[in-house]
Amino acid sequence: MSLASAVVLLQTALSLLTLVNSNPSLPQSMRNNATAVAQHAISEAHAALASKAISADVAQGNIPSPADEAIAQAAPAKTPSAQTVSLAPSSTEAGPAYVYPNPSLTPGAVLTTDASTICTPGYASSVRDVSTATKEQVYAEYGVSYPQPLGAYEVDHFIPLEIGGSNDITNLWLEPATPTPGFHQKDQFENFEHGQVCNGKISVAEAQSRMVSDWYFYWHEEVEGTASSTSAPVQSAPPLPQATTTVDASPAYYTSSYHTAKYWYPASCSGWQSLSKAYLETYPTLEALLAKYPSRAEDPGC
Repeated sequence: MSLASAVVLLQTALSLLTLVNSNPSLPQSMRNNATAVAQHAISEAHAALASKAISADVAQGNIPSPADEAIAQAAPAKTPSAQTVSLAPSSTEAGPAYVYPNPSLTPGAVLTTDASTICTPGYASSVRDVSTATKEQVYAEYGVSYPQPLGAYEVDHFIPLEIGGSNDITNLWLEPATPTPGFHQKDQFENFEHGQVCNGKISVAEAQSRMVSDWYFYWHEEVEGTASSTSAPVQSAPPLPQATTTVDASPAYYTSSYHTAKYWYPASCSGWQSLSKAYLETYPTLEALLAKYPSRAEDPGC
């Protein structure tokens, strides 16, 4: 079974258990049968995932089995407001520990897996609803005093709203801006995944699973264009690969051609190095850059 097929099977099993749990009026025999089918599917998906490596550089077992929590969800209970995704990260992930949330606090939660819904312009803004009180709770859970200097942290949706994530607190974590990669780079990957879904490249369920299983790996492989290595445990932030361009040997200004990009960067500002090489554009003068992107502004961090 391919990795993609295993992820789809796992998502389908979780959806079945959520359906059972949200319909307490179902006959017990039907609930038992559905639970047994889902448990079997979860076991098969876990076996397939355990036998696959995401790449030659990523150790096996990147996505541990959510069987125990998934089966527990099938017990009679109140209808959950969001589906908890228990694809908790393991110690074999590609990135340093700080780029992942605490899985016991933030396993991830899904609001929808419907592509037509999330690809509707303005969808994410229309469902975004995180109160100040909830943000303060997230800060407290992660042991950081509230508030912090502007731009130091972001209360992040682990599974982003733009790929069907929920506002539930089990989907929120406190993500720092630095060291790199931080929340700016994850935001970059979120935009990329949204584009992949809406362009029909991957399903919503696959995008959600990629985000939870190891967003750093997929960001580094598909957006940065360089696969990560886990030949040894990483305890601190790895150096970001130097961005390269063939446009100009000594460009003076940088920006991104991605449709959500807002800023330009002078060569003296290291912020441009976080831009995806797939969208990186360089200009010899600021006038040339603004001629093409007149609404762009200088990055506030420069």
